[in-house]
Amino acid sequence: MLLLYEHALDRKIEDMKFSAIMHGADPKEMEADSPKASKGDMLFGDPKDYKNMSEQDRKDLSDKMKKKFMGWAGAKNG
Repeated sequence: MLLLYEHALDRKIEDMKFSAIMHGADPKEMEADSPKASKGDMLFGDPKDYKNMSEQDRKDLSDKMKKKFMGWAGAKNG
């Protein structure tokens, strides 16, 4: 699943670079700021990996992912 995500992200980045060039920007200047998936990122996995987790562990993991997303999005949990 991570491979498919990385491929989609690479494709999107290539499309954005092309668009930037068409608008006169130099995408090499912005390349250092380009996000890449890392092992520390929390991504959804295969559902069978979660079937043996307790409901509390699932809730804790969901809350952790939600907190990380809300922080990334700059949203307040209210």
